[in-house]
Amino acid sequence: MTLLSSRSSNSKSQDADHLARIAIVGRGFTGIMTAIALFKRVDRPFHLVMFDPRAKIDIGEGISQPASTVLTSRVRDLSVDPELPDDFRRWLETDDTWRDRLISDPAGLEHAFVPGEIFSTYVYKRFAEALAGRPDVIVQFGSDTVTAIDRHLEGGYSVFLGAEQRTRFDAVFLATGYGMRENSEAAPAGGAQSAVVIGGGIHAVDRALGLLADAKISHVTLISESGFLPQSHAPAAVGAIVTDQPMPGTLRGAFRFLREAAGKADLEGSGWQGIMNGFRSRARDLWAGLTPEERARFKRHVKAIYDSHRNRLPPEHYQRLHHAIASGAIAVRKGKVNCIATNGVLFSGPAGLEVLPADLTIDCRFRPSGTDSPLVRSLIVAGLATRDELEIGIVVDECGRTKASALHGLFAMGPLGLGSLPDIDLVPQIVVQSHAAASLLNSWIGDVAKSAARRQSL
Repeated sequence: MTLLSSRSSNSKSQDADHLARIAIVGRGFTGIMTAIALFKRVDRPFHLVMFDPRAKIDIGEGISQPASTVLTSRVRDLSVDPELPDDFRRWLETDDTWRDRLISDPAGLEHAFVPGEIFSTYVYKRFAEALAGRPDVIVQFGSDTVTAIDRHLEGGYSVFLGAEQRTRFDAVFLATGYGMRENSEAAPAGGAQSAVVIGGGIHAVDRALGLLADAKISHVTLISESGFLPQSHAPAAVGAIVTDQPMPGTLRGAFRFLREAAGKADLEGSGWQGIMNGFRSRARDLWAGLTPEERARFKRHVKAIYDSHRNRLPPEHYQRLHHAIASGAIAVRKGKVNCIATNGVLFSGPAGLEVLPADLTIDCRFRPSGTDSPLVRSLIVAGLATRDELEIGIVVDECGRTKASALHGLFAMGPLGLGSLPDIDLVPQIVVQSHAAASLLNSWIGDVAKSAARRQSL
């Protein structure tokens, strides 16, 4: 999917100077989802500009770091409208293009996992429909790189495009997700037999399995710094199991509580996934109450195992992974990569430094949401945002507002807020946040318009 025009995609002519101007930086899933929510929630005309130097819309970006053939959320959890939770399922059942390609799941379609390309098509179609339903909105697609954001002297924000050009906006949504990732789309060279995939998350596992499935690589070394790999979803969807016992307020106590509850669930045959889902539903309150020292301890000692249990593989992919490990097609190494070369990596493991030769190396390591980019640094310098204390992302409130006590129109959406909002990199949470942010912006724009009208009447 490519955007070719930088002109308004809606043909209705309007005086754009009198409209609220909104910018979205990024056109991955988070950016497109934010646009959908704005079309649905902002009840007055506005002028939207969506910036991204890449012409291709990558819906997977911000879901699986970045686009992946493995969607790790079930059909029942994939809707772009929180008020219509079964929208994606209904679309799958009625869309002529995909009806014959639906996955047959004995538990029912809502429990199934579908390829990322199907969800991408659904999201883009809903985006096009929402846009078509708003002829009063001017939409432009810019291919410029946004390099900085600052306050504007007349109110709102200055968005800098390159070194010289700048444009004023009333509100800005940062939807840059995990940023650009080097080497993540490398193709095997001719005659390549072995590969090293760096990372222990969903995306790394997906790339390793994909290399083997293509039959271009016969052996993959998968390097996980923590040694943990993603766990499996339950065979059928399970809800959040929340016990009546109060959640301890300390990190150590909370995870002892989680281990004991999960162990009990396993013994009873109900599985740990429901317990984990219930824990995640209370994680934000727990996180807000932790001391800075406990949050730092979480990042050092707990985050890797926590992520491996919250970001789960579909059962089929989990089985493929462990079959490949058992057969020797995938070797899992625990340790840190010190250097990447054209013929392998310098690896630091329990036995010390060693060279792991490979015909192909793919780097799928998590990077902290692009917070070291010039754009984010400009926000920090201007006092428009602050990094969270673990430097995972930007401090935000539930709606994504940066420095919520002082600012109205600057939002850092989705994965950019991971240091403040656990699980905000998952589809259902991004959807809810986008609609909440759009509703908040609608209220604020309405108040600004009323104030302007009162001033003009005086």
